[in-house]
Amino acid sequence: MNALEELEFCLKLWKEKGGCEFGGQKSCEGCGAPYVLWKLASREVLHGKDQKNLTLKEWKQKLGGYQKK
Repeated sequence: MNALEELEFCLKLWKEKGGCEFGGQKSCEGCGAPYVLWKLASREVLHGKDQKNLTLKEWKQKLGGYQKK
């Protein structure tokens, strides 16, 4: 499985179950896994002191836009 497939799986769990057991069952919005997977797949860094956490909808839009390229 590549990083994009892992991110899709992560977002699927977020939508269907509201989370997973990774990271001690932290809320999905507070989890770092999507950001790491996105960085591995796209080489784009989405963190920093001024970066807000993305919502599930925003992640899906970002992923959909990336896959269309």
